[in-house]
Amino acid sequence: MKLTRRQFLKKGTGLLATLSFGGAVFGTDADSLLFAESAVSKPAVKDPILVVVQLSGGNDGLNTLIPYGAGEYYDARPTLGYKQSQVLAIDNQLGFHPKLKEMHRLYKEGKMAIIQGVGYPNPNRSHFRSMDIWQTAEPEKQYISGWLGRYVDLSKLSTPLPAIQIGDKANKALYTQRYDVPVIQSLGQFRVFNPKQASDDNGKLTQILKDIYNAPVKPEFLRVAAQRGKSAFIYAEAIESMASKYQPQVTYPDSKFASRMQLIAKLISGKSGTRVYYAELGGFDDHANEWQQHNRTLSDLDGSLSAFYKDLQAQQMNNNVVVMVFSEFGRRLRENSSGGTDHGTAAPVFVLGGNVKGGLYGAYPSLSKLDNGDLKYSVDFRSIYYTLIDSWLKGDAQGTLFKSYEKIPFI
Repeated sequence: MKLTRRQFLKKGTGLLATLSFGGAVFGTDADSLLFAESAVSKPAVKDPILVVVQLSGGNDGLNTLIPYGAGEYYDARPTLGYKQSQVLAIDNQLGFHPKLKEMHRLYKEGKMAIIQGVGYPNPNRSHFRSMDIWQTAEPEKQYISGWLGRYVDLSKLSTPLPAIQIGDKANKALYTQRYDVPVIQSLGQFRVFNPKQASDDNGKLTQILKDIYNAPVKPEFLRVAAQRGKSAFIYAEAIESMASKYQPQVTYPDSKFASRMQLIAKLISGKSGTRVYYAELGGFDDHANEWQQHNRTLSDLDGSLSAFYKDLQAQQMNNNVVVMVFSEFGRRLRENSSGGTDHGTAAPVFVLGGNVKGGLYGAYPSLSKLDNGDLKYSVDFRSIYYTLIDSWLKGDAQGTLFKSYEKIPFI
């Protein structure tokens, strides 16, 4: 059947809306075109990949990496403190939460580094502002671009998909002025872009929109809009092609976060040259009933990360991928009257991978020398970023973070 003008406008808008980007859909700067039309060579399989996992809500670092050898821990947490017999010991002072059996195993195998006491000067306890600080790597002022976006900009990678975010919405970490970073919820959303899988109407729309975007246009703002429209289809086709190569080798847990990690594994299997993936696990704002909620979220994290790593091993890609796990802040030492903990400051960051030099880095925050009830940080989070960009991704760390930071030898 023929499409009326009303049907075209309605269906066409919905079609393009299935692929969301980290940047604006329409731009006016000709220099910020996102995708080169000419064919590009894919980087070799050996090229490093970074997967960033954001634990949203403020993960309780004290009950994740537990200081079971410190009496102050039990004094401050009479109901939330874990007994020594429950902790998965690292040494005679520290151990993992009992739900982190797989992470404990990976640590013992030397595949996981734990950076202790991570934070930044003058910490902010607002979820929104602190996450903004971590995503932009700028604690002192509001900043537009994200740290990973700046890395991608400066690297000028010869791949159509330098970064991909898995989740429901874009965040600042991947905001870049040169690329539109796709935000993917599932591969099913791209079927409408493939005429072989789309309905008759959507197949017609795909061809019509492609013809429009490929037509010569003179006004600059229309040229930029057309370029971005073409990018949407190119991204969709590239993503679908990448995922088609995936052969599942591992059974993942039944959770949204696990499905996100499996999607990343699918995309990595396509060997597209994508350098950065970003995913989120929420539910860490444990003001009340922390015992139940934290057990649930950490169990999800543990099972999903373990399945992901085993999947990479089966694909012989575990040495090409590093995973960084962080949260916007930790929790206060003392438990509250609602069986939970309140917003705090310093917390551990976990780094996982076949080429990671496992072990403990930095110093665990003192439980007796607090800053108004909060833990004092000892490692600036930007040192972790600097290390990952410089030592792992081989990028311009100083340009990305505006200055040099001490590197941590986990890579």
